[in-house]
This record gives sequence, C-alpha cells and structure tokens, in this order.
Amino acid sequence: MGATLDALCRLQEVELQIAEIQRKIDRKQGVVKKQEQRIADHETKIRAWQAAIRTDQMEADRLDLEVKTNESQIAKLRQALNSAKTNKEYSAILTQLNTTKADNSKVEEKVLAFFRQIESKRKELGNLEAERDKEISRCQEAKAALKEVEEKSREKLNQLARDREAAASAVPGKALDTFNRVARKLDGEAMAQVIRTHPKREEYACEGCNMSITIEQVNNILSRDDAVLCNSCGRILYYELPAASHAR
Repeated sequence: MGATLDALCRLQEVELQIAEIQRKIDRKQGVVKKQEQRIADHETKIRAWQAAIRTDQMEADRLDLEVKTNESQIAKLRQALNSAKTNKEYSAILTQLNTTKADNSKVEEKVLAFFRQIESKRKELGNLEAERDKEISRCQEAKAALKEVEEKSREKLNQLARDREAAASAVPGKALDTFNRVARKLDGEAMAQVIRTHPKREEYACEGCNMSITIEQVNNILSRDDAVLCNSCGRILYYELPAASHAR
C-alpha cells in the first residue's frame, strides 16, 4: 500500500475512535432531548387543562350569580305573594314564583355539573403535573449522565484531536479533503478495504458495503496511491496484498 493510503489508514484509526466517543455523547444528548420534548408535551397539555378549568370556572361563577339573582327574585315574589290583594293577583304571583323556582333549580343543577366537571379536570391536571415532574426528574438524571460522559471523554478527545492533526499532516491536501467529506457523511467510516471474493478469479468487493469492485479500480489503488472511491458507498478504498504477493 502506498504512502498516501497508508497515511489515510492511520488517520482512519484515529477518526473511528473519535467517532465512537462522539456517538456515546450523541446518544446521551438524544436522551436529554427526548426528555425535554416529553416535558414540553406535558406542559402543553397542562396549559390546555388549566385553560379548560378557567373556562368552566367562569361559566360556573356566571351561573352561580344567576342563581343568586333568581333567589333574590324568589324572595321578592314571596313577599309580594303575602301582600296580594286579590285571588287573581295571588295566582299570577304564585305562577311566576313557581316558574322562577323551577328555572333556578335547573341553573343550580348546571352549577353542580360544572363543579363536578371542574373537580374531575383538576384531578386530571394533578396527574399530568405529577407525570411532568417525573419527566423533569428523568431529564435531570439524563443531563447528569451526559455531563459525566462529556467530562470523562474530554481528555481523551483532546488527545485524539492532537493525534488526528498529526495523522492528517501526512495526507496530501486533495486526499485529505476527500477523506473529511466522506467521514462527515459516513459517521467517521471514510475507508473500506477491498476484499477478494473468489480465490481463483479476479473478483473483488468493498468491505464497507459488500458491492463489487472492478479490476480497474484495484489496479488504480495499487498503481496511483490516491483516493479511489467505491462506486456504491463512496468510501475510500484500500487494498492490502496477500503476504505471498509482497514476497514475490
């Protein structure tokens, strides 16, 4: 294997170590983000229930005021009933009194229904708030776990960053640009070995994606010492000749 591909392979070793540590951090960050989203979803539901309770309470208060108004009217009608001068007047007042009392009973039933509804919604709100608090606790635990991983990884990542810089300095600019582009796309796995798939025939495949590699590509890898890409996955290919071939 030529100097460029050899340097790229050394760079790949460092890149994979960095990528593995970063994946651990990313997984922890993903857990935190999921917990934060769960909290946000609970907060949205809580606000909706709070708004519904306020609306019900306002309507219950309005109906309660209507009950009080009706009760005041009933008291006045009773007084008028006692001071009625004629049977006709007494009968008219009594009819109005009974109608007002019946109407007021219906309003009172509505008030009680709203109070029961409000109580039920408050229980549901309490359950949602309890669940939200649990999610907050889980989120705090996830953040603590993330911080621990980041702190443990910081020194190692700093050392790997220095190792990567040293390894990258041995790679020509164009090949390094290709490596960085492929590594970003494939989570650090920029390189793939060419494997011979048949012992007696000139048949080869990319170890990264298992798709076939042409003899022409293999010859280019051996002769040009440059970044030759797999036509399927886009990784930089390298080929290590068998020990017997080196001996010859």
